[in-house]
Amino acid sequence: MSSGRSQEGFSARGLVPILVLDVACPYLAYTFLTHRVPGMSPSLALVLSGVFPALGNVLSLIRSRTLDIIGVFVLVGITVGAATAFLSGDPKLVLMRESFVTGALGAICLFSLLWHRPLLFFIGRDFSTGHDPVRVAEFNALWQRAGARRVFRIMTTVWGVGWVGEFALKVLLVLSLSIPRMLVVGPIVSNGVTIALILWTLRYARESRRRGEALRAAAGSTSPPSSPPP
Repeated sequence: MSSGRSQEGFSARGLVPILVLDVACPYLAYTFLTHRVPGMSPSLALVLSGVFPALGNVLSLIRSRTLDIIGVFVLVGITVGAATAFLSGDPKLVLMRESFVTGALGAICLFSLLWHRPLLFFIGRDFSTGHDPVRVAEFNALWQRAGARRVFRIMTTVWGVGWVGEFALKVLLVLSLSIPRMLVVGPIVSNGVTIALILWTLRYARESRRRGEALRAAAGSTSPPSSPPP
């Protein structure tokens, strides 16, 4: 699951770093380490090959100069994966490292529907305000609108289901495919799900904003004129 890079757009040029750092480099590194380095275990090779996706997330965080919520979870997932490799030695668990975080995020999303404000409200505020106090206050004011509350809850539900579904699919693929194939297919699946969710979110938010503006304009046009001053 790539995060910070997802904010850079979905042009062909923007996908190149994802394909290089998330797919090509880990696959080539794993192949080189397991075939050329004597005594290299598959688990350790997987952990070392995960340096490239981690580097991509760190560079994205440096460029944006902020530490977003998703970026933190991704980097924590890579760290947990490294610890899992050394404790268990099971390469299958290492392959699932980021998906465990994704699945946990999905579960938190669904659970957060019981909170006063769901998780996507906080993630949206993190991404759209740049931690500027004025923009944060404006974003917080959105919660006063019933339509906005409904939008954030629907978004949180969709992302929760999507992340849990991505986790289940990745587990199935890890159990079905060889490690080299999974190194190629896994990032494509993860990034594909994330990109699909972001594209849906952008479209849904745009349509919801348009509907809200139309409703407010209609309400303003039908309100009774104010009485003239005496």
